[in-house]
Order: sequence, then structure tokens, then C-alpha cells
Amino acid sequence: MQAARQILLFEGASALTMEAVAGKAGVSKATLYSRFGNRNLLIEAVLRAQSDFFVESFSGSVQNAAQAFAALEAFSLRLLQYLFSEDHLWLMKTLQGHQDIPADLRERMYELGPVATCIQVEAWLAQVHQHGLIHCPQPDFSAELLYGMLVGMDMLRTLFQQAPKRKPADLPGHVRTVVTLFLQL
Repeated sequence: MQAARQILLFEGASALTMEAVAGKAGVSKATLYSRFGNRNLLIEAVLRAQSDFFVESFSGSVQNAAQAFAALEAFSLRLLQYLFSEDHLWLMKTLQGHQDIPADLRERMYELGPVATCIQVEAWLAQVHQHGLIHCPQPDFSAELLYGMLVGMDMLRTLFQQAPKRKPADLPGHVRTVVTLFLQL
């Protein structure tokens, strides 16, 4: 999985072949095919693993508002640390620079990455709202609002290849402020 992730991030989906992944991982193609039937299934597994990593903080039981805050804060920090990482910057460059990625694969990558993560955030917000721990009657709208509050103009700065305003050391404080304001809304 790590070899496939590295190829996908730094070389693009077109470079991600079963042979390339097997070589980078130091395993045989037969071993790779036994776990993942084809390249698209391997890409899907990589994207699911990334999405699952972000929402791990939502997997525990939330009993009170403080735990809800902590879970949302942990998710938000993980998400921002990735979005402003070199890995994500390379992925964005790869997606923008490789027009040969088939439209259906781009769509699948979007669905299994950002959309899948957002859906899990929506479900968690709905659950903690239902338990009366936060007020969130529109979890789909609220999840998108949270994303916007977290990334702000920095995502646009990144797309235009400008330095983000926030530095890695600023992220915890930024996240804490955003989560506080988000929950107040």
C-alpha cells in the first residue's frame, strides 16, 4: 500500500502499474494481484486507507461535549496536516499535470478521497447531534462549512503555488479556534 501511495502521489496514476508497485514494494506481481485484483482496486484501497486515517478520531465513543470537541479537533488537525503536507502538494501537482488520467479514474479518486471523508464527517456530526452533544441540524452543510473554515484561503494559495499563510506550528491553535467557532455556530 505504501509503495502504491508513493507512486500515486509523486508520479501519478498513469505511472501506477502493478509491475511498478511490486518492484517498489519488493514483492512479486503475483503477491500483489492476490491482494488486489487490478490497479484500480489498489488505487481504491490506497484512497480508502487515507480517508479512514483522517476519521479515526471519530471511531471512539463520545459521551460528552468535551469528547466531541476533542474528536473534532483531532480530525481537523490530521486533515490540515495532510492538506498542507508535501504529499498533498505533490498529489495536486500530479492531478493538475497529468491530463492523461481517465475521467472515470479522476472521479473515483475524488469519490473515495474527499467525498468519502466528508460523508464520514457528516455521519459523525449527525450522530453527535442526535445524542444532543452538539447542535448540528444540517450535517451535510456543516461538514462543508467546517472544511472551508479550516482551509480558508490557504487552499487557494496552494493551488496558485503561493506559500500558505499558516505554518505547521500554527495549525493546532488554528484548529482549536476553528473548532470552537464551528461549534458555536
